[in-house]
Amino acid sequence: MFNELVSSGSPGLCITTLYPQKLKKMYGMDKAQVHWLSDSTGDKDTLSPTRLDFEITRVINKFIKGGGEPVFLLDGMAYLSLENDYDKVRKFLKRINDMTSMNDATIMVVINKDSFSKETVAMLEKDFDRIGTPSELDSTLGPSAPAAAPQAAPAPQVQQHIPAPQPVSSASLRIHAPPESPAAAPAEEELDLEIEDIYLIHRNTGTLIHRRTWREQDLIDPDLIGGMFQAIMDFIKNSFASDQVSDFSRMDVKGYIILIADGEYVSEAIVFSGKAEEYIHKIMNDIKRVLKDNISGIEKEYEGVFREYSGDVSKLRGTRKALDELALGINKALEPHMKKGSKKRLTDVERRQSQEKYNIGIAAGRNRKYEDALKAYDEALLIDPNHFQSLFNKAVVLQMLGRVGDALVCYDRATQVNPMDSEVWGNRGIALRSLGRTEEAIESYYKGLGINPGDSALWSNLGIALRSVGRVKEAIECYDKAIDINPRDAGVWSNKGVVLGSMGLLKEAIECYDKALAIDPGRKLAQRNREIAVKELEKRNTR
Repeated sequence: MFNELVSSGSPGLCITTLYPQKLKKMYGMDKAQVHWLSDSTGDKDTLSPTRLDFEITRVINKFIKGGGEPVFLLDGMAYLSLENDYDKVRKFLKRINDMTSMNDATIMVVINKDSFSKETVAMLEKDFDRIGTPSELDSTLGPSAPAAAPQAAPAPQVQQHIPAPQPVSSASLRIHAPPESPAAAPAEEELDLEIEDIYLIHRNTGTLIHRRTWREQDLIDPDLIGGMFQAIMDFIKNSFASDQVSDFSRMDVKGYIILIADGEYVSEAIVFSGKAEEYIHKIMNDIKRVLKDNISGIEKEYEGVFREYSGDVSKLRGTRKALDELALGINKALEPHMKKGSKKRLTDVERRQSQEKYNIGIAAGRNRKYEDALKAYDEALLIDPNHFQSLFNKAVVLQMLGRVGDALVCYDRATQVNPMDSEVWGNRGIALRSLGRTEEAIESYYKGLGINPGDSALWSNLGIALRSVGRVKEAIECYDKAIDINPRDAGVWSNKGVVLGSMGLLKEAIECYDKALAIDPGRKLAQRNREIAVKELEKRNTR
């Protein structure tokens, strides 16, 4: 596939554990740039597997930014994971994906499933837009071929409690397919802008007071940033020298849109990435207003400093907060016009605010103030609609209050935000089963187990659901798996006893009840069921 794309005219870069000359001979790969992933030294085309953040990233960055719809093939994931901490490799993949996204490139990553745990493979599969074997993917080279659907993602634990906060992974490696036919494009374009940087500059001295950036630090191109900043500084100096104060100015530098507003003492410049030329007029008036108000607030608060300003930036440290407020205002102006389904980029302030609201919800839930908890989670979601923990915990509280239908809506939304959390799928299964939708519940449990097959609670809940629809043999298999994982779970032993008893296997059922009671002597249901099984067995023996 890689060679075919390169042969059709795309620049190609391959980083592989195979010796380059051998690879080129095997595939006739004359047009591609090939680097050997090895700890050997002395060859200029050899890359050390331990230098992910330096030479490997630099080689890929330089190649991808060369243009021409480049194609990059990474064949050596297992080797990289052996030589580095896996989290480091995953962050590296995210950086590479960001590069490809910004430069219309295609990235292919070869995965040998036998080299990774099932959990790791599941996480990797979740990160790909298209996954499959080369033969399955080959059809995607055609312009009108449909995208292969990702494998169903498994799910979370089936526990109805408010869990400790779980970090949500932000890594996203994508395989970008070749451009599709024009017919596949959306009928109507929508705004697609993101703030990359905000600069606050003193007009008289040309001093940079503050720069706020939302760029990935490892992806920052010093030449690009330097050139962009110099263009902004030159523009502001020229406007100040000519004594021209402009309400609003626009620059286009290296594919970025830069909007500049002047005050009496300071100028603010906002750098946007994205393609929204036809729609930028939709937000111009709002942005002008937000900028004007922000500059006015800064100059009013620091008027005394500006009047006698000597270039001492330390006297203006508080203006950083004003830039965060500016970003909040701009994002609010952008939001009504954003692409449907797109995730807005949160500022540090927004992240902190949503987390604070979430913490308030946690505290309220622990004190059984459930309505207060719901209010706090809603406030967190108003700031960050994709705040996973708030979605999850809101669903749990709704479930506890008996509002199962509303809880299911939250669980469904949570699976969209993070389809790789098994607890969501598990709790979703509980909600579905309580609504009488048992077959859907079974499917939800299976999705959870696909993510986390070591979750005994999920196996147990799946067993309960299967038993309720008469699939008793499958239910016993589920209970056995749960017991293998956690043999000290009295509830599973008790549930297995119920199924065995319903099959007439009374001795085996009594043995299960005995094991449950040995673990938890106070389990009344197991005691009662054991008594029933013993009486039934005695009746059978006296016949």
